Amino acid sequence: MFAFFRPRRERRVIDAGRVSCPLRRRDVDVDLCAGCGWARAIEVEGEAPSVSCSAELVAILPDPLLVPR
Repeated sequence: MFAFFRPRRERRVIDAGRVSCPLRRRDVDVDLCAGCGWARAIEVEGEAPSVSCSAELVAILPDPLLVPR
C-alpha cells in the first residue's frame, strides 16, 4: 500500500556482466554501476541479478561525452 509513495526505481537486469545504462544509452560493464551516484543497489544473488537505478527519474540532457557519435 505504501509503495505508491516511494520513488520509482528502475531495475535493470545484469546479463553476462553487462547492464543497460540510461546515462550512457548503451550496455556497460556492471562495474561502472558501483561508482555511479544513480545506482541504488546491485543485487547479484538470486535468479535475476539486477541493478536498481534512479537515473530515469530526472531529465537527462544529451552530453557529447556520453552520446556515441
